[in-house]
Amino acid sequence: MAFFQKKQKDAAAELESIREERRYLLWRNSDFFLREAYKTTRTNVMFSLAGKEGCSVIAVTSSLQSEGKSITAINLAMTFADMGSRTLLVDCDLRKPKVNRLLEVAAPVGLTDVLVDRKLLTKAVHRFSEKKQLWTISSGKIPPNPSELLNSESMRALMSELKQSYDYILLDTPPVDVVTDAMVLAPLVDGFLFVVRAGKSDRRAVAHSLGQLEYANARVLGVVFNGSGVSGGYGYKKYGYKRYGYGRYGYGRYGYGYAQAAQQNAQNPAQQTER
Repeated sequence: MAFFQKKQKDAAAELESIREERRYLLWRNSDFFLREAYKTTRTNVMFSLAGKEGCSVIAVTSSLQSEGKSITAINLAMTFADMGSRTLLVDCDLRKPKVNRLLEVAAPVGLTDVLVDRKLLTKAVHRFSEKKQLWTISSGKIPPNPSELLNSESMRALMSELKQSYDYILLDTPPVDVVTDAMVLAPLVDGFLFVVRAGKSDRRAVAHSLGQLEYANARVLGVVFNGSGVSGGYGYKKYGYKRYGYGRYGYGRYGYGYAQAAQQNAQNPAQQTER
């Protein structure tokens, strides 16, 4: 009985956490500075990829959980779509996915299903809104072997196929300092955006994660610094974007695992009105 009560309590806490995070998505009446911050980030990403022909594939990651990577991936995808670019957002976090819940997309078929059966691709791709050039693919069923699936020939073939249909593909990937999933995707992407959250990220974990990406020969386009403009929650008013650099921190080994998503109260969150 106690086990089921704990499960219900955890599920309720997770649902409340998702509701809180949804308040920081880019809606029609979102804060002006919030919108401009993402436009600036979009511009910097485009400059970083200047000269790249065809579809650009960008992975978004962080060192640990609850640092804002999923919100960053979604909002950045929206800004690319807003300028008329055909944009695809893929939830590659096959362990703790949340893109479809944040966007409230019913997605019974997702990435893992497509990797097993390519014929399911048309059922897995969902258009977020008729007003936006944004499509999504959810994570699908949680598999027993996430890293192996993401590092499979099927994943490579799928990405090659998707690049023929979109201008930008953004991948929401798991935290680097928790699992290796993000690193195995390095050969398939043009670069990583690394999310750091004020008052949350541990600089040793950040240094270790960036070192891991460097070891995987991943190109880090920049560091997104969030949480500095609002007390608690996701505050992007003073959104930072700078070239990758992490100082002389020892890498070492850290025993981090997935933690319960932090619930924090935010001041003056953007209200959801229209997609």
